[in-house]
Amino acid sequence: MALELIGGSILSALIEVLVDRLASREVLRFFKSHELLDDDLLEKLKETLNTVNGLLDDAEEKQITKLAVKNWLNDVKHAVYEAEDILEEINYEYLRSKGGNLFTFPNPANRRMKEMEAELQKILEKLDRLVKHKGDLRHIEGTGGWRPLSEKTTPLVNESHVYGRDADKEAIMKHLLTQHNTDGSNLCAVPIVGMGGIGKTTLAQLIYNDRRVDECFQLKAWVWASQQFDVARIIKDILEKINASTCRAKEPDESLMEAVKGKKLLLVLDDAWNIKYNEWDKLLLPLRYVEQGSKIVVTTRDEDVARVTQTVIPSHRLNVISDEDCWKLFARDAFRGVNSGAVSHLEAYGREIVRKCNGLPLAAKTLGGLLHSVGDVKQWEKITINSLWGLSNENIPPALTLSYYYLPSHLKRCFAYCAIFPKGSKIEKHRLITEWMAQGFLVQPRGVEEMEDIGEKYFDDLVSRSLFQRSTRDSIFRMHDLISDLADYVSGEFCFKLGINESGCGLEGEHSCSLPERSRYLSITSGVPYGGGLRIFRSIHGVQHLRALFPLNFFGEADSEALNDILPNLKRLQMLSLCYLHDISSQLLNFIGNMKHLRHLDLSYTAIERLPANVCTLYYLQTLLLKECRYLMELPSNISNLVDLQHLDIEGTNLKEMPPKMGKLTKLRTLQYYIVGKESGSSMKELGKLSHIRKKLSIRNLRDVANAQDALDANLKGKKKIEELGLTWDGNTDDTRHEREVLERLEPSENVKELAIIGYGGTTFPGWLGNSSFSNMVGLTLSGCKNCISLPPLGQLSSLEELQIKGFDEVVAVGSELYGSDSSMEKPFKSLKILKFKGMKKWQEWNTDVAGAFPHLAELCLAGCPELTNALPSHLPCLSMLSIEECPQLVVSIPEAPMLNVIKVCGVRRMKTSLQL
Repeated sequence: MALELIGGSILSALIEVLVDRLASREVLRFFKSHELLDDDLLEKLKETLNTVNGLLDDAEEKQITKLAVKNWLNDVKHAVYEAEDILEEINYEYLRSKGGNLFTFPNPANRRMKEMEAELQKILEKLDRLVKHKGDLRHIEGTGGWRPLSEKTTPLVNESHVYGRDADKEAIMKHLLTQHNTDGSNLCAVPIVGMGGIGKTTLAQLIYNDRRVDECFQLKAWVWASQQFDVARIIKDILEKINASTCRAKEPDESLMEAVKGKKLLLVLDDAWNIKYNEWDKLLLPLRYVEQGSKIVVTTRDEDVARVTQTVIPSHRLNVISDEDCWKLFARDAFRGVNSGAVSHLEAYGREIVRKCNGLPLAAKTLGGLLHSVGDVKQWEKITINSLWGLSNENIPPALTLSYYYLPSHLKRCFAYCAIFPKGSKIEKHRLITEWMAQGFLVQPRGVEEMEDIGEKYFDDLVSRSLFQRSTRDSIFRMHDLISDLADYVSGEFCFKLGINESGCGLEGEHSCSLPERSRYLSITSGVPYGGGLRIFRSIHGVQHLRALFPLNFFGEADSEALNDILPNLKRLQMLSLCYLHDISSQLLNFIGNMKHLRHLDLSYTAIERLPANVCTLYYLQTLLLKECRYLMELPSNISNLVDLQHLDIEGTNLKEMPPKMGKLTKLRTLQYYIVGKESGSSMKELGKLSHIRKKLSIRNLRDVANAQDALDANLKGKKKIEELGLTWDGNTDDTRHEREVLERLEPSENVKELAIIGYGGTTFPGWLGNSSFSNMVGLTLSGCKNCISLPPLGQLSSLEELQIKGFDEVVAVGSELYGSDSSMEKPFKSLKILKFKGMKKWQEWNTDVAGAFPHLAELCLAGCPELTNALPSHLPCLSMLSIEECPQLVVSIPEAPMLNVIKVCGVRRMKTSLQL
């Protein structure tokens, strides 16, 4: 029942977006410019859509018990998607005009205009019929269901608070900390069993991060087991987590056996669904020589898995938490930042909501996030009496269904789209936001706020509601299995995951490989090394409305051939990923160039050597990913026609220069590299027009900057959102003055956090480098500046934490100039933690007699400084690691460093120390 009730909510959000698009300037201008089209048609369509939208709230309720209403909603949804498809074509023609081709249509195009008008007329008639056949549905003005008062993003939830699990934790810790296994084996397992959402992973994380565990075990590894227990993948993941290197001559299981031999290991296998005895034995084989007392913690909802993995230690069954602990978990999120007086009048309703969560922590946490900052008692009361509590669904608790039902409409489609991710997938935040953008899910209010910032707010809002969970890295997230099930439900017949293995292919969670004709979004995962596509692509021949196709783990030539057969039929594709498909044929590339609705194209890690010219007619294209396309040496000359392009990833390519007129791509946000060319069309001036570049930018071939004024025109100082900047010269130069003039004019914004200057040919640095106004700079690398005779004053960079200086061939002495102004009251390098000097051929002296310098330096490295003779700084109170290599004239006097615990010294003249090493 939950599927049908919520599906209409997505439809409401879809209609709202479609009505906005009907009123957009692109559509209006297009209709006005064509006498062929009836502009009254737009107004009629908009009116009808608004009428339909007013019926949805009543329809959502009645479809639970009335099949006819459910069918009515499905028909409306399909008609709305069809209308959106037509508007896609209209918008494409508008963008084509901006790309340089004005609205001039030959006769075939005129015919297509008439066809589009006829198709819109049919959709209007279909919607009119649906309105007339609405039966007893009532028109409700506005939205009948409650929506949160505020759509502002809430702060991300702190995951560290756990309630009601102290006894469970200590019971498991007792087993883990036992030095000897009672059966005499080196390794035994501790299964944690419980229903989904009960907190198995959270408990395992508590245990894994406990200080006692760190003291007891030499090696720790946390590995996600997944629904398919893939021993080879798990072994590779364990090797990665324990930072063990693999030898190409050895199999991974041999490498693992050597890495853990004689060491005490704690392995957590999280979320194991299906383990057979032979698979379990295969995993244990390379672990047989671990030290006595090693343990494996297995979290699972399956009793059979617990029986397979269980050894002498019995399974630990995790039960629901008490209502009081559930209340604490709920209240922590619901009342975060709210004064106690405001809580009292809501507590009774809150405790009733918590009671209905039935002790399930995930449900309490999710609903607490939903109700954060909602102070209206009536809105809390509506949740307690909502009919969704009475729905029966064996996979999804009613509390999670409610958490979706009460999402703001702009988040519904964003969340439902996530059904495309296989369970346990890593979800990369920025990547998902660009996919939402490609599908038009981000609603841009009037103002100057950028789409990426809107997407970040959407994403953070879903995190705050516990619909996404943070993984080990800041930008990587996952969905809990129950939340993934919820996304599957609410996406209905429009979003699917296909999987293929040696035994066949099927929809995730089902054995069928048949896709509904109305499918719009599809990901495909292959566990077959080569040729998997031949089997699986046959199943999507009849699905012609797909908007997104993401084949994952496809590599072979046969897969490319299979795609050649299927892609020409997918004329509505907006997103396509062929990442890692090694053999992309020229025929396949040409098909891609004809997919005029593409907004997101990923060709990363492929062997393509060129992009066809017709790619430059993909006027919708917002994201083009070419990462690690090592054979790609140039971009099409007309790429500047892609006026909507916002993300261009060329990291790891071998481009020689940028194509001409890059400055026309004024919407670009992502451009990691800009390669300066000798021609005026690829000069630094073009970079100056790209004012929205953010995060990271590396400028290469600065040797080819003909005029220093061009460097000023690049306007790096005005690019306030660049956080990492690289400036690279290639080759040698005789014109050191010109090089300095160029660098002088490449002064970045004071917001830059990391700066690298590589291959600079001047003899001195400009005054801006080292200026204390760069208070955000935490990392600085100066490398290969072979003509420089002195170092810049860097000591007053107040936030600088890491400084690397390499390849300064002409520097003889590092004196007081490095530490900065004598008039400053600040200690030089007050935040510096890592300092490295490498490859300083003529460096002889280092003036270390500067009071208070380097108060927080933790790591000091000197390497390849053959002439350096004098002593190191005498007092480094925080130094923990000292490394000196290939400094044959240096007499090393170990500084006063009470924290020093790692010393690596080789290739020096002599070492003096009073320390006991």
